[in-house]
Amino acid sequence: MPDWFVDRDQTRTAVAAVCRGGSAVGITTSLSGAGGFGKTMLTSAVCAHKRVRRRFRSRTYVVTIGRDVRGRAAVAAKVAEATRFITGDTTEYDDPDLAGAHLGRLLDQRPRTLLVLDDVWEREQLEPFLRGGRRCVRLVTTRNPDLLPSGSHRIHVDHMSSAQAKAVLTWNLPPLPDSTVSALLRVTGRWALLLRLTNRLIAEQCAGGADATATAEQILHRLGDTGPAAVDDPNATWNLDDPRQRNQAVKASIEAATTLLPPGGPDRFTELGIFAEDESIPVPLIARLWQASRGLTEDRTRTLCRDLERLSLLTLNPADAGTISLHDVIRDYLRAELGTAGLARTNDLLVQTVAATLPAARPLAPTHPDPERAWWHLTDGYLLDHLIDHLLAADRTPLAEAVASDLRWIETRLLQRGPTAPFSDLTRMDTPHARPLAHSLAQTAHLLTPTEPTHALTGVLHNRLDTHPHWQPQITAHHHDPVQLPCLATQWPLPDAPAPELQRTLTGHTGPVRSLVIAPDGTWLATASNDGTVRLWDRVSGTCTATLTGHTGPVRKVVMSPDGTWLATNGDDGTVRLWDRVSGACTATLTGHTGSVAIAPDGTWLATTSHDETVRLWDRVSGTCTATLTGHTGPVGSVAIAPDGTWLATTSRGGTVRLWDRVSGTCTATLTDMVREVVIAPDSTWLATTSHDESVRLWDRVSGTCTATLTGHTGPVGSVAIAPDGTWLATSSHDGTVRIQNVNDPGIVAIARAEGPLFSCAWGAAHELAVGGERGLYLYKLLI
Repeated sequence: MPDWFVDRDQTRTAVAAVCRGGSAVGITTSLSGAGGFGKTMLTSAVCAHKRVRRRFRSRTYVVTIGRDVRGRAAVAAKVAEATRFITGDTTEYDDPDLAGAHLGRLLDQRPRTLLVLDDVWEREQLEPFLRGGRRCVRLVTTRNPDLLPSGSHRIHVDHMSSAQAKAVLTWNLPPLPDSTVSALLRVTGRWALLLRLTNRLIAEQCAGGADATATAEQILHRLGDTGPAAVDDPNATWNLDDPRQRNQAVKASIEAATTLLPPGGPDRFTELGIFAEDESIPVPLIARLWQASRGLTEDRTRTLCRDLERLSLLTLNPADAGTISLHDVIRDYLRAELGTAGLARTNDLLVQTVAATLPAARPLAPTHPDPERAWWHLTDGYLLDHLIDHLLAADRTPLAEAVASDLRWIETRLLQRGPTAPFSDLTRMDTPHARPLAHSLAQTAHLLTPTEPTHALTGVLHNRLDTHPHWQPQITAHHHDPVQLPCLATQWPLPDAPAPELQRTLTGHTGPVRSLVIAPDGTWLATASNDGTVRLWDRVSGTCTATLTGHTGPVRKVVMSPDGTWLATNGDDGTVRLWDRVSGACTATLTGHTGSVAIAPDGTWLATTSHDETVRLWDRVSGTCTATLTGHTGPVGSVAIAPDGTWLATTSRGGTVRLWDRVSGTCTATLTDMVREVVIAPDSTWLATTSHDESVRLWDRVSGTCTATLTGHTGPVGSVAIAPDGTWLATSSHDGTVRIQNVNDPGIVAIARAEGPLFSCAWGAAHELAVGGERGLYLYKLLI
């Protein structure tokens, strides 16, 4: 901690809360939108506290979020960055929820960990970091306490006490009159940021021989004339809740400090407002900008940066050739001073300055827009990460799109930061050209992980994008460039070349995938196979996270509890097994039925079917059979339970669908059809059945009549699934196709093809569909 740091009561409170455990501790301001109250400094004090160090040892990690991390792609990239930082895992995600779930699973495997999430602005930034991590404590700093999870320990930080504020204001200064100190405390509002700025302003003038008391009086009069007290009643204590007064206070304090800068210094300082928030900005890059705007040499740039640091207007770090960082309150002031036109003009000047250091470049293919310069030759990490942002801020959107969609830029960003980086660059431009390019990268992201040798990764990138109409001409041109030889080129179409709707292909089972189910949060799924195993999968990375073994024959069905914490499976060995999702342990074995299984919506009971022509209901906790439903005249195949849990439907090889009242156990209706499987719509008003005649029928539950017959498959229909919103129906068939049909308009049909027979399908959220077949598991997204 810096020498001038003054400890506060909130430090002890936060240390106690962090060491006590719990999922989250929130350090917030009680004033809406107020920064500069010392939340980050207080968090640093907590991390440095000996009790915290003793409890978490070296497992304390600080992740700065910041206001600029906006949108799902940017949040996913931030979570992936944190995952690499904490665990070394390089798995990439384009969805923040999936990225957060993956980080949570990794944290579950680690000992006690403290994760500091600094400067959180939005709920979407925080939620992915709250998943999993049973032994992880999150220490959050935010200006918006409402986004903290319920049950979190909330610690409010606002203006300092008079004693604390006096200690910060007078640190290392000669003695000042009490009346002057009291007046300065009033005009600064005891706001930590302004106290530190005022202290440095007085100290800087005293270092030149000025009298401390006279200097303090001059600053007091200046702040009184132009600060918050000048806005309203001069005798009133100014209100930190008022953004207008806070901004006025910042403006007055910074303008007072910049009067001590050399000629042109205030303007150069204002130009720093174009740089990214919460980033370390290289001093050599600042020198390029100031050389272009005012002719400053790098030596003069470094001198000016030291002057700004002495005034506490920025933080200077001498490592890595020197970097600076700005407090976001000061950055906001600088951006306001630049204005819209100034921001665009200064960003454009930076872009031109950087471009002048790069060789000219032409498009790889005639149809591709001109990138003008070889931006992929950049080696500075800051510029690689933020070039697209600076181009957009300079009103150079066509150039930003040309760079972000250039194959050479994609390769550079892929090797620098992984597939999330080029994907995130493309999502910054929500244009008809950029959207499909981002999607094509997302489709193959699970394959673009670090490999040996490193340059082989570009070969994977090329053969995976080679069928895309935008990438293919660039890849062909790239392969004919003598500089790029030798290289790997695709000679034949890949057997698993993705269709636009295909998101992922998962392989690992050694037998057909007979059944599958997607978790309620959409981040993972479970599959059952003829190979006798049940596998759990990460949806995005496509990796198998667990294999459940215990059945002694093919597993025909897997279903999931409503909260996703446990599974039920049935196999040809005549057992139904219940599994804990986290540990993978079998928690119960129910014997006697070999047909199918379904879990009630409240998760307290199950229903099973069997060749013995009965349906059994089971208590989940005790594992006992609570009822046996009889009436079918043939082996009972599938079973579905209504969303409200009051009734269920079953199918029989005898050619009937029976509806049952759950409480009385009586059959309330019988539908006649040569059925294989039955599912119930989300609103319980209709059912869908598959038939041996390659069709699917829709039934009205009340009247028991068939309302529609859907045809088109040329082989037996293996499975039917209804989307969560009830508007789409998916069917998989032995003919190797999936037909997705709009329930309200049977004329709207989408068809996806796969290799070999398909046996099962299940819907996830956001129109995602998983399909299991003889050759593996396919993840699709309905593009509507």
